Amino acid sequence: MRNLKKYLELKNKYPEAFQNFKEMFQHTLKWEGGSKLHKVSGDSGGWTKYGIAYNKNKFLFDSLEDFFDTTYEEAVLVAFGKYYIPIEAFRVPLDAQLMYFDMAYNMGTKRAVRYLQRCVGLKDDGIIGRFTRSKMHLVSEECLYERRNAFYYYLGRTKSWGKKFLKGWLNRSKAIFQVD
Repeated sequence: MRNLKKYLELKNKYPEAFQNFKEMFQHTLKWEGGSKLHKVSGDSGGWTKYGIAYNKNKFLFDSLEDFFDTTYEEAVLVAFGKYYIPIEAFRVPLDAQLMYFDMAYNMGTKRAVRYLQRCVGLKDDGIIGRFTRSKMHLVSEECLYERRNAFYYYLGRTKSWGKKFLKGWLNRSKAIFQVD
């Protein structure tokens, strides 16, 4: 994998958040296939390992072979630095962090931030600025869960490929909602 320096710097800058994140990431990996290298027909991410989709992260790798050699330690750093920190998940209540992070990992960071913003009554521009930061502590896991599932149902109704993934997405969302 190419230089992970910026991700290592984030790990060092937010050591407590990183420790919390490592446990959280285990739940997400259950739904991402863990270390199993796989490619699901209809999934635009292509080859996936530890939830890292090669087609969406080619810039991190020297080659497809380099991607295949991704370690768990590298995946944790990438997930933390590319998803958890940019959505500032450490600012939301602890019981909502897994749902919020997993949304970003599954749906993208901008969409996760937009849904958080809707949940706290702000304009949903997908940008974390001072108004969003001031209200992030108000978000509930239940609201995120409902927004997430509404999006999945929308994809199931409007996209031919959405029907294929709907049941799995809903199961993932429910399992995360039920984590204690």
